[in-house]
Amino acid sequence: MKRAHNPVSLSGILKGIPRGFDAKPIWAQINVTWRCNLHCHYCTEYDNRKGDVPASAIYSRIDRCKELGVLHTDLIGGEPLLHPDIFPLMRHVVRGGMSTGMTTNGFLLSEDKLDALIDLGMGRIQISVDCLNPSPETPKSLRTLRNKIDMVARRGLWFFVAAVLCPETLDEVVPLAEHCFELGVPIFFSVVHERGRLQPGPLDERYLEKLRWLRQKKREGKPISNPYYLIRYFERALAGRPMNWTCLGGNKAFYVSPEGDFQYCYHVAPLRPFAEITAQDIRSLRGRKGCEDGCGVDCMIRTSLPFSKRAWVIGHEIAERVRGLAKLRLNLLR
Repeated sequence: MKRAHNPVSLSGILKGIPRGFDAKPIWAQINVTWRCNLHCHYCTEYDNRKGDVPASAIYSRIDRCKELGVLHTDLIGGEPLLHPDIFPLMRHVVRGGMSTGMTTNGFLLSEDKLDALIDLGMGRIQISVDCLNPSPETPKSLRTLRNKIDMVARRGLWFFVAAVLCPETLDEVVPLAEHCFELGVPIFFSVVHERGRLQPGPLDERYLEKLRWLRQKKREGKPISNPYYLIRYFERALAGRPMNWTCLGGNKAFYVSPEGDFQYCYHVAPLRPFAEITAQDIRSLRGRKGCEDGCGVDCMIRTSLPFSKRAWVIGHEIAERVRGLAKLRLNLLR
């Protein structure tokens, strides 16, 4: 079995250094199918009345990503493993010199499929898990997916479990995270949003409580994938003190819809067909988009803040790590 093309390996990081200074994109998401085998109540990113994107169209979109200078291209859905050509499509991304990965609910993942994907060059995988035990609203549970998580954790991929803080999962955030800690698997939490917008409500204080707990556990060295600055962003937004920042969707990252449209992210209107997007278009999309206030799209926030609020991000990350080291030293002295 070939070694995975891990985008956060030393070679991947060195390859990405120029993107910290130029105006080319770091990553792109290409949606390959509307279909999903689950019906999670909070998800708006599937529609089983529609089908798969033709492979020929996806090949062209992958080639366009390469031409624009993209370093990493994720194949997403819906559930990407439902696409009948997911394996040759992933091979095509890697042959184009890009790293690749996917976000999956894990239900369709098997040892053979995982080995085949890694052999083709997949270097990142994210399995979505929301709770300890399944329910009709949140079927992605640790109980149903633990074997899949163990299976992936043994491979050398950039891998983490992703969970959503929502009313149905709030009581299981802590035990779910603790189970992942025991497995040695990193976990990432996002806050539920309504088509990209955080919705203030009566549960905000409970969300803040869980975010504070996550930050404390991260200080203690637990494998939490949220950077400190993203946790702080959500804390400020939920406390009614949103940050002034600039989204770099369309520039450092973008989304290609099943219809072939170019979007800053899934939750905003298309700009125009991806086939018409030029390198000059990408360079021009470094300013504010007008949708930053109330944004809950964690992948775009996580990508944009290191560019938009660089000094704040660096200072915040250093300060939190110092606090974590100080706490560790204090515990050792006790």
